[in-house]
Amino acid sequence: MAAAPAIPAVSALLNPPTDEETLLMFEPETDHQREVEDFIQNHPLTKDLRAKEEFSEARPHLKIPPAYRNYNLTGGTLMGPGRLVVPPVIFAEEGGKSLVSISYLGDELCGHPGIIHGGLLATILDEGLARCCFAALPHKIGMTANLNINYRAPAPAGSYVVLRATTTKVEGRKAWVEGRIETLVGEGEKPLVLAEATALFIMPKQAAVSIFLIIFKGNITWHPSLTRRERNASRGQKGFTLWFTGLSASGKSTVATALEQHLLHLGLAAYRLDGDNVRFGLNKDLGFSDADRQENIRRIGEVAKLFADSSTVAITSFISPFRADRQLARDLHAAASQGAGANDDPIPFVEVYVDVPISVAEQRDPKGLYKKARAGEIKEFTGISSPYEAPESPEIVIKTHESSVEECVAQIVRWLEEKEHGIVDSPTKKLG
Repeated sequence: MAAAPAIPAVSALLNPPTDEETLLMFEPETDHQREVEDFIQNHPLTKDLRAKEEFSEARPHLKIPPAYRNYNLTGGTLMGPGRLVVPPVIFAEEGGKSLVSISYLGDELCGHPGIIHGGLLATILDEGLARCCFAALPHKIGMTANLNINYRAPAPAGSYVVLRATTTKVEGRKAWVEGRIETLVGEGEKPLVLAEATALFIMPKQAAVSIFLIIFKGNITWHPSLTRRERNASRGQKGFTLWFTGLSASGKSTVATALEQHLLHLGLAAYRLDGDNVRFGLNKDLGFSDADRQENIRRIGEVAKLFADSSTVAITSFISPFRADRQLARDLHAAASQGAGANDDPIPFVEVYVDVPISVAEQRDPKGLYKKARAGEIKEFTGISSPYEAPESPEIVIKTHESSVEECVAQIVRWLEEKEHGIVDSPTKKLG
């Protein structure tokens, strides 16, 4: 089984670095980065803002756990040499009143030679104006409802820029913000305004529920009962999760069903989670947008963890197309040993990749979904109009186009035995 991160990414998401800690996290690696960093840190504007008690300084992009930075635009994909050369330094006024951000835009962010892409400026404005007002909203979170941008001048590549934002009005869940991006200039010089924007941000009604655990996590007391080790010993087997992932029509559910039946016939407690018993119940409020897919997998990861915690073999069968979401599910299992008490057993997580070429899956197409997707009748269909990110290092790989269902089940069982996974403690219960 792949080693879990020393600090699971899920824990890092719930316990991000403080503003002060982010200021110590960036270490320049190139001469150019050192030059840019030195210029920003010693600029008169930076020193002036540091002297104002109402402003707090931070590099919030560094609060994103490293495991997830590649899935974030300004905090990962566009960060680094030639792009956003150093993480922006941001000064936020107390209460979400105003914000000032200082950045350097490299020459690999161009829409035209030597000119920064207007879409990037729009992204920086959207992000900066949002960050400005969130502290003024009830639950410190919101979504962009409206963003109007006026471009005033071309933004040259290889230049220092300042974003200035001000919250102009707050009413309940709504906040109005205005701001601009301008060139960073010396004392007494007049900056050139590159783009101006106004925006409206709204806190979602469900935000109070979705961030409940984060807001109150310090006030929740864990009520210990049996440890996982004691529960496993009592039931005579160890719980863990087998996470099947693969394209639609790859054979995930067929093999997962057969595996569940095999384990039950052995007298083991096992339960399969798939679209039939999750999408029509627990997750019936979710669609198939990327955001809903992510929430779908997050909930499944939590439920699988609970089944495994109860000394049951949890078998999940979902496309789960994004690596970051599957990693989050893995991290949830790795972090579970921290909740029930010190030195408790971790919950094993076994990723089973059903590796089938899309041409084979499309030939099978038992529900006619690929045909509908090709005709444009189904939007955001994995493998056609939405990506599938294959696992990079799954514990088990099965190929249903080369092996029978029985052979695939035997392969999984053999892997569990060879790895001494220890799902049974009683000598009378065998996997064989």
